[in-house]
Amino acid sequence: MAKDAAKSGKTETLTIRLDPKTRFILEYMSRLKGQTITTVVERAIVAAAAQETVVDREYGGQLSWDSFWDVSEGVRALNLASRSEFFPTFEEERRIEFARTHWPFFFATKSKNVPLNHYIDILWPRIDEYIQIHEDNKAQGGDWFGAGKAMQDALRKSNLRAPDWPHKETVKQEPPKDQEKPSSSSFSRDLDDDIPF
Repeated sequence: MAKDAAKSGKTETLTIRLDPKTRFILEYMSRLKGQTITTVVERAIVAAAAQETVVDREYGGQLSWDSFWDVSEGVRALNLASRSEFFPTFEEERRIEFARTHWPFFFATKSKNVPLNHYIDILWPRIDEYIQIHEDNKAQGGDWFGAGKAMQDALRKSNLRAPDWPHKETVKQEPPKDQEKPSSSSFSRDLDDDIPF
């Protein structure tokens, strides 16, 4: 037996307080259009959102709600958190920075503008846990790449091929021997020598 599509798609409940006039208007619109009150509200929200745009500060032009929408919760969160137009919170900035640092797990390319939904859907529910692993390892001098390894394990358990980690561009190479710290003889300790006047 097939599932009722209308029932299976509704997962959120919103409780709002209405005065009698607004309640009457909703009932009026519902009867006039032959729709449920929920449908009237949903369509009014979509129509109102379609009228609202923001200036794209990165690429120019106008953006609307559907520029950021994705069926994946994690992709939606990354889309909004990556844009200054929406005044991201500290936690959102923390997550987007982690995703950019570990970009092969979240984005298809180094430019970080094509999300990998199949990875994000697996990793996003535990994103704060991976961030904590990363921060703990940094603070304690542990495995800098530990969070990436934990994400690799999660993807493999989901039968997905995990990206190589650490990524070849993530690993910093040691500076050449002749470009290491300058010796004490290569600069003057006299502060007057550094002042341009």
